[in-house]
Amino acid sequence: MPVANLFSVPQDQAQEGAWSFSHLAHHRDMIRVVQQKFGIVLPEYAIDPFGDDVADVHQQMHNDLDPIIGVSGYDLSEVNWKDQQQRAAWVYLNATLHQQEGTKLGVG
Repeated sequence: MPVANLFSVPQDQAQEGAWSFSHLAHHRDMIRVVQQKFGIVLPEYAIDPFGDDVADVHQQMHNDLDPIIGVSGYDLSEVNWKDQQQRAAWVYLNATLHQQEGTKLGVG
């Protein structure tokens, strides 16, 4: 799944669904590549649909991945998904991290 999709800030419920699906798909791609390259099976958490209630387990997914591939991550656990400004800033930060991770792994 192209990481470029993750830079789009969802404006309505349909866009949130598409973004959330793309986001989880990118995590799955990275989990798969880590298993192939390093033989490490990372846990997958239920983060779709995305919202405040899954921010902690989403953060854990990045915490599990980043030390393996040598990326310094961000704290993405604090977000008020309902607040448009916070969501926009968080989406950008998250997408930037996915871009760094994806580049290291050769994943979209």
